[in-house]
Amino acid sequence: MILVVFVQIYGITTTEDAAAVDRLGPDSVGVVLDEGLPAWDSVDADTARDIVKALPHVRVTALSLSTDPDRILSTVKTIGPDIVHLARADAIDDATLQRIRAKIEPAQLLLTVPVDGPDALDVARRLSEVADSLLLDTKHPDTGVVGASGHTHDWSISADIVNSLDTTVVLAGGLGPENVRDAIAAVRPFGVDSETRTSLESDRRRKDIAKVEAFISLARSH
Repeated sequence: MILVVFVQIYGITTTEDAAAVDRLGPDSVGVVLDEGLPAWDSVDADTARDIVKALPHVRVTALSLSTDPDRILSTVKTIGPDIVHLARADAIDDATLQRIRAKIEPAQLLLTVPVDGPDALDVARRLSEVADSLLLDTKHPDTGVVGASGHTHDWSISADIVNSLDTTVVLAGGLGPENVRDAIAAVRPFGVDSETRTSLESDRRRKDIAKVEAFISLARSH
């Protein structure tokens, strides 16, 4: 039996999309606040707050691309999320991660593990000591950019991480309606995350609501 209990949708940049996705009932919706760092799906503080108001029925995940604790905590204060997602946690030392976790409680801490080879397991082991959950995302082989590229990675590595750790694992990286069931069958994660492949092909800052609905349904089918 395949059953995913956690489905996360990223890339929400408008209140219209937020309300539409909220009605579909994923477990969490990711919001990316503009922190002055490159991110194609970031929004300003006022827009972020409006998006959160348009998500009354789901948990909110706030993504920070920063490694500066003060910047991270400022993002948390602005959004007031249920989950704090650090995309560059592998570049933050353990003591700093522990301090951040203590300051964001009761919000949960979700930490990205870049997956580009077997060494990802070592990173996952380290981050699992402080994380509530890990998000396994693709590290692009050419650019080195982690996440939001639409590219998948070697799912066997992610499966090894799931099988080696007790920490909750969310699988990301190029997941959409067309491959989410195969990904779940290969990795057996606690949850799945989609951004690029549930966005409009004509405008990746907007969600394709039909694809979002299909992704949620297929991820939860068993």
